[in-house]
Amino acid sequence: MPIAFEKVNYIYAPKTPFQYEALKCIDLAIELNKITAIIGPTGSGKSTLVQHLNALLVPTDGTVYILDRELSSNQKNKDLKSLRQRVGLVFQFPEYQLFEETILKDVMFGPLNFKMTEEDARQKSMTALTMVGLDESFYERSPLDISGGQKRRVAIAGILAINPDVLVLDEPTAGLDPQGAKSMMELFVELNRKYKKTILIVTHDMDHVLNYCDNVVVMKKGEVITHQQVNDFFFKGDTVKEIEMALPQRLRVVESLREKGFKLDSKISNLKDLANAIKKEISHE
Repeated sequence: MPIAFEKVNYIYAPKTPFQYEALKCIDLAIELNKITAIIGPTGSGKSTLVQHLNALLVPTDGTVYILDRELSSNQKNKDLKSLRQRVGLVFQFPEYQLFEETILKDVMFGPLNFKMTEEDARQKSMTALTMVGLDESFYERSPLDISGGQKRRVAIAGILAINPDVLVLDEPTAGLDPQGAKSMMELFVELNRKYKKTILIVTHDMDHVLNYCDNVVVMKKGEVITHQQVNDFFFKGDTVKEIEMALPQRLRVVESLREKGFKLDSKISNLKDLANAIKKEISHE
């Protein structure tokens, strides 16, 4: 069963002066084994939506289907620990959650919490650290004494060590330099392609959506505005312009050059094709 939301509403602080409807009648199905971006302006409900995926939040109304589980406000949601082992959620700036003496101990915390033996937890943690590109030279280092990008990798390794089927990431490249962000996104692609993880990424970076994601969900004021394949979203119709979101940088360059008279295909989607098209245009002048 895919990940699906059926008529889901969520209200913060209901029946109080601070009541706020964060999600409004969400109907949505997320494709498994794909990378799906969840985008939209601040306050659109993105983080509220993904917190339903491992039952940090439960719908005020409606039902959430996650793999073989069903969550709703009308039933007792039992054994959430097993769900949270299958759906790993990495918050924005997860490095603030690092607390153990060493990196290896920090990554082992999750597996131990899920009742693995110490030896199994150690093996899975070493495997997870390898997956995120951190070798054994990092094991005994303090997680507080490494770079921001490395801290982010340690935090993600802590989730991967419990071997979730679904990895949910809230603004995973926030605060990283361009090279660090590129490296992080390439890691998520590898986790999806090589290890068959379903990846959901909350992001404001439209370049990352275009370059690394398969599908995109657009939210606004607590509602899903559109859910499309990435290529359809950027290159078919006027959805991007209608929701007033900035184009990825590469597509903005194409649009700017077209306005200046360059005869470029508006659907050019990679730098090599763009460079060749510009070269061809210039050589004809």
